[in-house]
Amino acid sequence: MENLQIILSLAGTTLSLFVASIIFLCKMIKGFIAKKKLKNNYVLLDAVAPLMEIAESFFSYSGEEKKEYVLTKVNQFAIENDIKFDVKQISAEIERLIELSKHVNNH
Repeated sequence: MENLQIILSLAGTTLSLFVASIIFLCKMIKGFIAKKKLKNNYVLLDAVAPLMEIAESFFSYSGEEKKEYVLTKVNQFAIENDIKFDVKQISAEIERLIELSKHVNNH
């Protein structure tokens, strides 16, 4: 009877350790995926400002055409580096930088 208690106690402890290990691994994998995604987003967002500077040198193009140029180049960069491209996020960053530029240039 005493052996059965020891076996059940060990089995319970082993099962608890196993479940805790699985949960830890899942959280760790999710963390690595989130970190990679965040890093990729920063890489893409860092590419926006230099491309906007290049687009500003195109005097005969409209603002919308310049924005499309930047979006196309960032998309191209994302494809080359196997990064997921989120048009809405990049477009919002471009708009934010345009507003910042307007604000700085007006003062």
